[in-house]
Amino acid sequence: MLDYLTKTLGLSASVESWPEAERLPLYLQNGKKYSFLYIEDVKCLLVEVDENGFSLPAFRKQMAKLLPQPEFIVLCFKHLNSRQRKALIEARMPFIVPGSQIYLPFIGIVLQERMKSVVTAPKKLSPGAQLILLLLIYEPVGSPFRKIDLAKQLDMSAMTVTRAVQELTALELVCVDRKGRNDWVITKEGGRSLYEKALPYLIDPVQKRICVRRNKAFSGLLMAGEYALGSRTLLNGPDVECRAISRKEFKRIEGIEEVDPAWTNTQDYVQLEVWKYDPKPLAFHGAVDVISLALSLRDVKDERVEQAVEEMLEDTYGKRLQLFPEEVRRI
Repeated sequence: MLDYLTKTLGLSASVESWPEAERLPLYLQNGKKYSFLYIEDVKCLLVEVDENGFSLPAFRKQMAKLLPQPEFIVLCFKHLNSRQRKALIEARMPFIVPGSQIYLPFIGIVLQERMKSVVTAPKKLSPGAQLILLLLIYEPVGSPFRKIDLAKQLDMSAMTVTRAVQELTALELVCVDRKGRNDWVITKEGGRSLYEKALPYLIDPVQKRICVRRNKAFSGLLMAGEYALGSRTLLNGPDVECRAISRKEFKRIEGIEEVDPAWTNTQDYVQLEVWKYDPKPLAFHGAVDVISLALSLRDVKDERVEQAVEEMLEDTYGKRLQLFPEEVRRI
């Protein structure tokens, strides 16, 4: 912070501890760190706070009770959005966001309009983030990918890849290494360990399931659901085929005739799973990838299915996630 103030304002700045802060009432201590900030010959009380849960009216009432009170109070935040910044300026409350913004009306004002975007760790991954993560799980540990290559390989926009990588970084599932003009996405662990670390954040890839009349457009789709599970394990799969299709591809198909299985005398239909992300980039032997398949069956309450999924994952950990033989990593 001091270096930022000096370089930005061209003034000398220093910080001194305030021992009296330890004697303040608890409600004045909680969530705050106090020290004296000197900018040239101007003395200020620097209060470092967390913007989350911060209340400007409550803070002003609390500061009014501080005795002795210095001439100026300066707030210090790690991040501020445009709405929070506007509120502080309207209240003429001095603040500093190190490396980003300064508002010191008693000395000078420096505002950086382009604020750093703050990405909070999500509770669940977005479809794009999950697709990228699964690709990284299926690759050898530490295999770097340029963002531009992820976009091409997974048929995603550059913006979607950037946002997805930000999610994964916030969850500490990947890290980004800047080399020259390229951002390289890297994992420090892979296979089973990365899968287990990411498991609480993984989503069901299926958006909806419908039964549709057979159509030539469905013939090349990947096997999915219990139908795919039966092709990989000893489980007797269902008589009706189940196929996976991305939302984008589903919207392009014309002439889809939905069928109600309870009101049809033939099995001239297939169950179609419309996926939140494209299953093709991770396809394996004509079926969806094993982790996505397991996630799509996570809510099925059938002991036979649960056992088959466990067997499939156990087999995967030994043959695909740990050893990575080239012949089983793609269709």
